Amino acid sequence: MKLQDALLRLYATARKTGVLEHPWAERAFVRSYFLYKRYLEDPFYALIATEPALFLGGHVLDVGANVGYTAAVFSRATDCNVYAFEPDARNFRLLEQTATHANIIPVRAAVGATSGEALLWHNPQHSGDHRVRTDAFVAEGETARVPMVSLDDFVGHRRLGAIAFVKIDVQGYELAVCEGMRELIDDNPRLAVALEYAPDAMRELGFDGADLLAFFRERGFSPQVIERSGELRPFDGAAGDYVNLLFRR
Repeated sequence: MKLQDALLRLYATARKTGVLEHPWAERAFVRSYFLYKRYLEDPFYALIATEPALFLGGHVLDVGANVGYTAAVFSRATDCNVYAFEPDARNFRLLEQTATHANIIPVRAAVGATSGEALLWHNPQHSGDHRVRTDAFVAEGETARVPMVSLDDFVGHRRLGAIAFVKIDVQGYELAVCEGMRELIDDNPRLAVALEYAPDAMRELGFDGADLLAFFRERGFSPQVIERSGELRPFDGAAGDYVNLLFRR
């Protein structure tokens, strides 16, 4: 965590001084972020090696794509397309620049229970911690009105067909995303869903982690913890503030 804290302080300082507005600084930031994710945080690179079948036979939906690291990882694993959802304007611009693989399709939108619009709060200290405003989460600071789409609407309107894998990392808004993918779940019996399970972040936005677990349990899914090694272990519900979970039937 010490390295992560140092990187966040560096990002906040660079953003405040305007250095990140220069193209060379943006490129350096994206490269550094990719290296950090790959070697210190990401469980998906290894999961692809241990469970390659999870990503085959349908499209991948990357909800909360940020600047494109996970989309780039998934693009090498799937035999279909990766649809990468990111609502923040700056992150989306970098996502478009880094989405060099032909099967990555950036989508500038937040994802939620219904389609329409949302207010996105910008965290000035962390480019990966912007959050959808809710009745419970009314933090002061910069906000922007962004388009919002439910995954059921998106998949249906585009007639995408089979979906193999959905990754959700939306800083506590995961339950709302799941509420908007009920039809997708029903239509894809082999679907796997990976998400960041952070009960404290969910509570800040007015959600309960227990409701998220119940949502999947009622639909026949079992949760497993995704280790950084790519190994999967049973989830006993006693995790702390953060764990990556894989749900599959």
